[in-house]
Amino acid sequence: MVLIVRLVARTFRSRMDRHCAALPSLLLLLLTCLAGSTSGTGDDGAVRETSYGPSSVEIDGVNVVTVGIPYYFECRANCAPGCKYSWTRGNVSTQGPLLSLQLLDTMPTETVTCTVVNTETGASASVQKTLQVTAGPSNIQISGPTYLTTGVVSNFSCSASCYPSCSYTWTIYWNTQVLSTHDGNTVSVSPYTDTVIAETLICEAQDTISQLFITTTLTLPVASISSISIESPGTVTMGDTYSFTCYAACVPTCSFTWEYMGKTFQGDRTEIPILHQGEKRKFASHYKITFSDYSKIEPLTCVATNSISGVRINTTVDLTVIDPISVRATSEALPVAGKSFSLQCVGSQNPASITWMKNKEPMSASQTVHFTPDNVTMTFNPLLQEDDGSYQCVVTQALMIQSSVYEMQVNYGPSSVVISGVDVMTLGMTYEFQCSASCYPACQFTWSWGKETSPGSKLSLRLVEPEQTQNLSCTALNPTTETSVSAQKTLQVIDGPTNIHVSGPPFLTAGVESNFTCSADCHPSCNFSWIVSGDEQTLITAQGSAISLDLSAMAFLSDVSVECKAQETLSHLYIETTLQLQLASLSNINITGDSAVAIGSDYTYRCLAVCTPSCDFTWRFMGKTFESDRLDLTISDYSKIEPLACEAKNTLSNITIITTMNLTVTDPFLVRASPEAPPVAGRPFSLLCVGPQEPDSITWLKNHQPMLVSKRVQLSPDNTTITFSFLLREDDGLYQCLVVEGENRTIHDNTLVVVVEGGVPTLSVGYLMKVNFPSHHADGPNEVLIKKANERPVGGVMLVQPGSTTELQCLSQCFPVCLITWFYRGMTLSTNGSISFTPVIPPYAAALSCIASNPVTGQNGSAMTTVEVPDGPTNVVISGPAALEIGVTASFTCQAECSPSCTFTWAVYGQTMTGSVIDITVNRHVSKESISCRAENTFNGDTATANETLSVSDPHWCGC
Repeated sequence: MVLIVRLVARTFRSRMDRHCAALPSLLLLLLTCLAGSTSGTGDDGAVRETSYGPSSVEIDGVNVVTVGIPYYFECRANCAPGCKYSWTRGNVSTQGPLLSLQLLDTMPTETVTCTVVNTETGASASVQKTLQVTAGPSNIQISGPTYLTTGVVSNFSCSASCYPSCSYTWTIYWNTQVLSTHDGNTVSVSPYTDTVIAETLICEAQDTISQLFITTTLTLPVASISSISIESPGTVTMGDTYSFTCYAACVPTCSFTWEYMGKTFQGDRTEIPILHQGEKRKFASHYKITFSDYSKIEPLTCVATNSISGVRINTTVDLTVIDPISVRATSEALPVAGKSFSLQCVGSQNPASITWMKNKEPMSASQTVHFTPDNVTMTFNPLLQEDDGSYQCVVTQALMIQSSVYEMQVNYGPSSVVISGVDVMTLGMTYEFQCSASCYPACQFTWSWGKETSPGSKLSLRLVEPEQTQNLSCTALNPTTETSVSAQKTLQVIDGPTNIHVSGPPFLTAGVESNFTCSADCHPSCNFSWIVSGDEQTLITAQGSAISLDLSAMAFLSDVSVECKAQETLSHLYIETTLQLQLASLSNINITGDSAVAIGSDYTYRCLAVCTPSCDFTWRFMGKTFESDRLDLTISDYSKIEPLACEAKNTLSNITIITTMNLTVTDPFLVRASPEAPPVAGRPFSLLCVGPQEPDSITWLKNHQPMLVSKRVQLSPDNTTITFSFLLREDDGLYQCLVVEGENRTIHDNTLVVVVEGGVPTLSVGYLMKVNFPSHHADGPNEVLIKKANERPVGGVMLVQPGSTTELQCLSQCFPVCLITWFYRGMTLSTNGSISFTPVIPPYAAALSCIASNPVTGQNGSAMTTVEVPDGPTNVVISGPAALEIGVTASFTCQAECSPSCTFTWAVYGQTMTGSVIDITVNRHVSKESISCRAENTFNGDTATANETLSVSDPHWCGC
């Protein structure tokens, strides 16, 4: 027994090494592997392994794969004596326990299947593994600004190609120090401190499934600018050159510009060494100026611009000129127009030459302007008002130097004296007046009127004594030149407002808004007020120059008074006017009278409305109009009854309103079938004229025309009944009875003129007859025919040429019109009554039919013909004996395939014979005889021929 155990152990060890080799001892191997194994002893006494498995099939490998990366999977199973492995992935199959997998495209999942087959028993087992597919990450990049700015938050985003998705992590460094970390695809960054010159951003993108990651780094400079200043001498002297230096702390660098005298200059740039730890990086710019124009000394500005962020800062220094060249008056006297005045160029230098300028333009001598020989002094004689301006002298030494500016204001005037104010004054009212003049220095003003005077440029004047006009005078005095000029104004004096007027429509309309405007001549202005009254009562009061009136609630008034009052705003004097207006109103229209009417009766209707001052009335009925507030009607035609309409029109405002009344006919005359049965063709039928009255006469109408009696159509003695002995198709139509009572009258209608007896004609409600055709009285289809256009019917056979077109018609007597259907070769060809027919070959003979169907009765009729297309002759054959005997009659038959038919012509003994069968008797001694048969198509004349050569014998011939 021990021996057997050892043999089994060795056997299993050799065949299942990969499954059991890891066991620590042979005993453990035996206990584990025998759990699914059996063994037996062969004829030779050796222990043999029994087949089992596959079982415990599994796939060893990752659960997540990334596109583009190769992976390996191993399939394992318990099998004896051995296993065969195969893999399936989609439409791809491979062999062996190992699978190499590298995906090239993204997809949600990928499924691999391993199938294990026992090599001896053929038993199999499969296992599947579903892999989650990822891609990337790749193509990572950071988007955002290219620099950081101190004190400014900058936004950055990170993106990468990932499948199905990526998560993002940020790390921000300064030098080797981690400043912060963040999650998400975006981050907001602000420089850590104002001493930081650059920060580094690292973005890591990690696939959320595969956990693979990729990183990218972005180093950003920090742009800053501060501490700008100008190093300046502070004071300058005309003609000298000075240097100025601008300093600014910048990271990474700055550019400098200088602004002076309206121009911009580019400065140089040098970096200042950092001497102490913690100091900011500084740059300097230098600029030189030679001062020559005192009048244009302006502040000097330095502008520093960060080279990355573009942020600008600036500083300004004010310059003071010492010992300038100046222009001064030669005396203390003021410049006065008309008198002499001199200016002198004064300075510490000895000029080579002097040039005078006014308002920046060079001056030259004239009739009123004179220069001393050295040009030091300029004299105006006389001084004019237009000599006002800015004067400078330009001194030339080593360079040109402009002096300070002398602003000369010439004393002049007064001139252009004007009095401003009203031209019309109202007694008791105070008015303001203004006196102005062209004067330098400012003029002094004095007013005078009558015996009164008042100083100042403004005057408040109030007149209390009635007078037509008042003269007002203003005198302007120049205190320097002691010159005076006066202006006069004549004032018109009135006592209150005038010319009041009210504008608006000549009447009022109730329910309609009417607008009125009041105007008057007022000084300075008027207030307007309104009073609207009627029947000695105040209806409306209002303020303002315009008023809108809508007296809908006062439609009962006939006259309205509209009063306007114009009152001056200052004097409170007033004037008023009144309009007397008629009030036009229109409302509450209605029609009185019977709404239920009887045919043949007379009715009276009245139209009523509330109108001021009055109304005109218009009736509309049955397409006609009548002018009056009263309307008399006789109702005679029930079929044409329409609503009755009345229109009221206000005679003053022309406004209209309309009302209608619907009329209902009670117990009208009508035509009905007697008995109540449908009209059927071929059967008797009666119509009865019925109504509420006993008429004096009745006239029957068909389609609005009087009917005539006949043998088939009869009237009852009192004309109340019309009877058809049998109905025909032509009896369809509209039947009415015209009922008359009283004296003779003539009825005129759109389609009817009838002379009737009686005074009140009444046209009944109509009866529309439509004759029915039941199936047992079917009207068609009768004798369905197929015929060619303009020819006779085609018959049972129709011969046509191949490719030809024939116009065919399917005809039938049918009421109503039958539905037509054509059939050819067993299939529907058309549903039209006429067709253009072209044969289809083969076959050379086919059925063509048309079916006519009555849509009412359902009856069908048909016609059919056989369409034959000529064909042949082909396969011409001669049938008969193969040999002839002299003196013995033999019969021969000629046959051929032919459509529609063929005729046959024989050639025998040099003679012709006709017919499909012939008899031949040989009377001469020959060894053979030839015969032929020609078949000819009876339609198209085509021919084909068959030939036979027959041997001839004579059994009775001895040969001697």
